[in-house]
Formats: sequence, C-alpha cells, structure tokens
Amino acid sequence: MRKIQMMGIDHSRATVAERELFSLTKAKQKELMEAVIRQQGVGGCVLLSTCNRTELYVSLQKEEDIDLYRIFCHIREIPQTAQDELQHLFCRRSGEDAVRHLFLLTGGLKSRIIGEDQILTQVREALEYARLCNVADTVLKTLFRMAVTVGKKIKTQVAIPRGNTSAIAAALAQLEQEGHTFGGTQCLVIGNGEMGRLTARAFRERGAFVTVTVRQYRSGQVQIPEGCARIHYGERYEKIPECRYVVSATSSPNLTLEKEKIQELNLTGALTLIDLAVPRDIDPCIGKLPQTEVYNIDDFQTGTGVSEEQSASIEAAKELVEEEVAEFVSWYECKDMIPEIRELGTMAAQDVSWRMGKTFHEMQFAPEVCHQLADAVEQTAAKVFQKMLFGVRDHADSDVMRECLDALGQVWKKE
Repeated sequence: MRKIQMMGIDHSRATVAERELFSLTKAKQKELMEAVIRQQGVGGCVLLSTCNRTELYVSLQKEEDIDLYRIFCHIREIPQTAQDELQHLFCRRSGEDAVRHLFLLTGGLKSRIIGEDQILTQVREALEYARLCNVADTVLKTLFRMAVTVGKKIKTQVAIPRGNTSAIAAALAQLEQEGHTFGGTQCLVIGNGEMGRLTARAFRERGAFVTVTVRQYRSGQVQIPEGCARIHYGERYEKIPECRYVVSATSSPNLTLEKEKIQELNLTGALTLIDLAVPRDIDPCIGKLPQTEVYNIDDFQTGTGVSEEQSASIEAAKELVEEEVAEFVSWYECKDMIPEIRELGTMAAQDVSWRMGKTFHEMQFAPEVCHQLADAVEQTAAKVFQKMLFGVRDHADSDVMRECLDALGQVWKKE
C-alpha cells in the first residue's frame, strides 16, 4: 500500500497567497502529470486542483524515493531559495493514510464547508482529466472511482446537516451578518463557470439584479443562470460604476480587475469586491481605494464551529469511510490475481463450450449453428465464471482467495 502516495497543499496549511504560488492552469496541470509519469517506477498520477487545495496522487510500480515537491516546483518555476522556504506548507501521505484522506475529502469532511457538494464533482473531473492525459493507471482509476462512490454514499446515507453549501453562500451569509443587504442592488459576476453560475444564482435568490460576463457574446452559445443579464468580458469595467457588488470567479492566471483601471472609474458609491479565485482575480490593492473593500476566499470563516447534530453525522460518515478503505485495501492486495482469474474464466468457458458442443451436434444442428452457439456459450460462461471469482475476491481474505485460485488452477491443469 505504500506504493500509493499523495503530496499536497491546502487551506489548512497555507494562505490564499501561498496557495496561488502553486496553482496551475490546465496546460500546466498536464505538464506536471506528464513530468511525474516519466519518473522511473511511476505507474500513474492524478492531480486534484481546486481553490482550496492542490494535491498530487501517485501510484508506484515499486517503492521509489521520488521528490514530487521538486518536480512541482520545477513546473511552477519556483526559485530554489523559495523552494526550501515553502516546503513546510506541503503535506505527504502514503498507503491507507492517502486513501483515507481522499475518501474523507470527497465526502466533504475536509472541506472549509463541511459536507459541501462541489468537491465530489472536482474529484470526478480530476480523474477524467488524468485519463484524458493518459496518465492514470488502474490503481488510481479504481481509487478515484471508489472515492466518488464514497462521496455519494455519505451524501445519501449520512446526509450531514449543512448551513452553507458553497463558498459564495458562506460569503454572503457572513456579509449579511456584517450588515450588507442585497435586495435591489446591482451585482456583476465575472466568470460563467460553475462557481460563477452558483454566485449569480445566490445573488438572484437574494433579490439582486445580476449581470454575468461571458467570453463569447453570441446568442445560443453561452448559457447563463435564468434571470441574469450578460455582457462581454471586455465590457466589465464600464459596468462596474453601476454596481454595489462585484464577484470574480475565473480560472484565469491573470488579474481580471486591476487597481489602475478601477481608479480611473472615479467611483462615487461604495463597492464591495469578492474574489473567489485561486490564483486571485482581483488586485488586492484595489481595497486601498476610497469606499472600496476587497474580500478573498480566505476572509470568510466557513469551517469553524460544528454543531452536535453535525458531529454525530460526521462520526457516522467516518465509519462508512473506514469500511470503504478496507474494501479498497482488499482490492489492492488482490489486484495481482486479476490475470489469473481471467485465465481461469477462459479455461472454464472453453470447457463448458466443448461439453455443450457435443449436445448441439446430438441435436443435429447445422455445423455453422453449432459454432455460433458454442461461441455464445463460451463468452457467456467466461463472464459468469469471472464474475463469480471476482465476487469471491471482493469478500474473501486474500490468503483464502489465493488458495482457491491455486486449487482451481490444479483442477483445470488435470483436465
């Protein structure tokens, strides 16, 4: 199990300014995973990258001492002097610890907002992108698929009580506690991705008039939340003087709002800007301008305080996770049996097909019909026999399973 390793940085160890040093565009994510997969002994890797964390999962073919941190820093072009200073921000896990961490994470138990929904989608998308880049091996594919299954089970079987279910919901709740009101106000949302759409809907639900920026301004090509207006991204500065609130949530590596351009607008009313991106979209220096305040994702206390009801549900979720970790460990320890199971399935199917072939001839079927029936029987028998053996593997002790395979192997050899 120590051949599964994870290295990452997250909101519990690093500020948004520190996390954005290690944020990666899609192109850089691909470059990082391809650099890792080229290392000797690496079987596969998957990169999970969100606003709150960047985590690299690696499957090794044999236990190797691979410096994942240095590879990461090389791709991100972190200077050598800074590498040594920043290394303490990263956490490393291996074996069952790494598996358990991913399962808890996908279930929303390690998020800023306990039980939040977005992480489940993000884990699924991380696996899909690794597969697209052809860097995920069977071990990590199975691990991440099981993680998604665990996340779904926690949400359906445990249903952890939640207050806010997203970063923007938590942000608006905190602003409301500080005296902000949103009904009847103008809000500009920069970005029409998942977080941008969540933001637009959240403001609409509170009675605000919402405008969303889009990169392509062609009818029918871009969908925005119902009830929202839209403008081209290039028109964002012209819209800001009308707005009380501006939220930016893009995946751009560059600033979407700069201090100099905001200063040129000569704003006369109060303006609150909320930056939900990592790396940050909004120049923090904008907050120094008169009547202007800037919040980033770390300014909202979304992970503090757990109710008694939540505590009970969290414990139930952790018990479920432990069961799923044990199931993955069982699969991992028996994964080398897969070729033998398939071989035995083929041998059994051929035996069944040969025996049934006699019956088909006795029934005086035409030769071509006999061949078709024999092929169909062989394919079906192989699937049934393999399903039976895989089922035993999933529920039996690995030593017992090996004894069963050895015994079956002896039977077919004698045949």
